[in-house]
Amino acid sequence: MARLNRACAVVGISLAIGGLQGQTVAETHVELKTTIEQWMEQMQATQELESSWASRKDVLQDSIVGLKGMIEQAEVDIAEVEKRLAAVDETSREKLDQQEAYNAARDAFRSALPEVEAEVAKLQPIIPEFYYESEDGSPKLKAALEDLQAHITMEPDEKEDLGLNKRLQPLVQILSDAERFHTKIWAVKNRLRVGETDKNMNVLYMGLSYAYAVDDEGTVALRGYSDLSEGWVFEPMEGEDIASRVLDLYKSADGSGESQMVNLPLEIK
Repeated sequence: MARLNRACAVVGISLAIGGLQGQTVAETHVELKTTIEQWMEQMQATQELESSWASRKDVLQDSIVGLKGMIEQAEVDIAEVEKRLAAVDETSREKLDQQEAYNAARDAFRSALPEVEAEVAKLQPIIPEFYYESEDGSPKLKAALEDLQAHITMEPDEKEDLGLNKRLQPLVQILSDAERFHTKIWAVKNRLRVGETDKNMNVLYMGLSYAYAVDDEGTVALRGYSDLSEGWVFEPMEGEDIASRVLDLYKSADGSGESQMVNLPLEIK
């Protein structure tokens, strides 16, 4: 490009000189000087333009290289983001599946809960009142029995608002206390129906299944068994010295007498 500009300039000067042959030497000298100055200015401007273009060309090339690097990094970042999104989608699907399974199990449990509540409520008649009514009893058990009865009589929408956790709490409490009672022997004093009258009796509960009762004098003995519909049912015991033997067993249990082996009939109904 520079050679072409210089050639054009020389041709221009030659044409200018040819056109000046009819003039005087002074006039020709002035015109030639002016033409040469214009040519030099044009050459300087061309050189400046070429230098500016070369500088800008380097900058543009550096910019192109930088942009290519940015594009490549962006492609890597996009691929990584897509990979993460795919992982998130997979995790979300797993969580959604887990949530659906949980919802199905919760609905199934909610449907079966009324039957469970009814079965647990059957335990109340065979849990002796002293176990939750006396000062030494379980206040949590008493509250749980009351809550269970309230839940059973609730309307369906009230049960829905109550939530599963609150409905489960009394069931767990009752079952825990019932198991605790069933695994021990309890020696307590209680009023029982003997014939046509109520009498203070020493009662020995063998868990939730069987019991013995005897008066302080060792003259009247009863045996009791639990019934889910009637509660505890006590019947008279017959036999020689049966009442005194029951009294000996009771005193061995409550610590007021000596520990000893006592032979008593056991009948499970």
